[in-house]
Amino acid sequence: ENLGLNENEWLFAQGTIYPDTIESAGTKLASRIKTHHNRVDIILELIKKGLVVEPLASLYKDEVRELGESLGIPHKLVWRHPFPGPGLGVRCLCSDENEEEKNEKQEEKLSEISAKFGFEAIRLPIRSVGVQGDSRTYAHPAAVFGNYNYFNLENVSTAITNQIKSINRVVFSLSNQCGDKKYRLVEGYCTKNRLEKLREIDKIVNDAIISAGEYEKIWQMPVVLLPIVNSKGNETIVLRPIVSNEAMTARFYDLSQAAVSEIIENSRKIQGIGDIFIDISHKPPGTIEWE
Repeated sequence: ENLGLNENEWLFAQGTIYPDTIESAGTKLASRIKTHHNRVDIILELIKKGLVVEPLASLYKDEVRELGESLGIPHKLVWRHPFPGPGLGVRCLCSDENEEEKNEKQEEKLSEISAKFGFEAIRLPIRSVGVQGDSRTYAHPAAVFGNYNYFNLENVSTAITNQIKSINRVVFSLSNQCGDKKYRLVEGYCTKNRLEKLREIDKIVNDAIISAGEYEKIWQMPVVLLPIVNSKGNETIVLRPIVSNEAMTARFYDLSQAAVSEIIENSRKIQGIGDIFIDISHKPPGTIEWE
């Protein structure tokens, strides 16, 4: 309407793929894990009118890439990491600073489980989206501290999320700026300053995995800014490297030490960026994006 277009003469084209439909409760047996931007109410109305064209809607992402290669689309474009339609805003988590009280019993259970695998653990004072039992959840991440070992981290992550229902993902500390485990939730919104910090660290991360030769090995690598600060008052970053074929399920990627070192070194140049975690959750129970 704003463009003065006649809906009887124009169609709306978009690149919806099959997982977007399933996870938006687009089939009778599917639960709503998320509301995809290609499935908001106004789009659903246009679909009913037959005004939406979606040539990829029945394909999974790996099939989309196969199609792109067969059409001769440049390899670099075909294998570019998926990026959320809402942009980096979806990776800039916000808070009004109302922190929930700690559940002492769950904290004790978290410490007990993580200790069995040689880690220390705390619950972070923020919530993120997850998928547990084929349904959407909104729960806390746990943060574990210790020595990096993919096998042990995979096991501790699975054990925590299986046994503590209020936790839907686990992150591991890659860089602890203050040497303690003290974090607090602060008021934070999707402001220009926070988005600029996120853009800077996002570029650092992508440059690092490209130089380490890992870009195409990784399906997607969201970089998430949390409204959680360490003892110095600097905000926390979470790396989310995953591998997948169709995005319905995913496994966290074992990021190389070369990439991690480059990310940590260059992130220290960004004012206001503090500790860095890596998300060690598979999907399920943790979704690929945090929001």
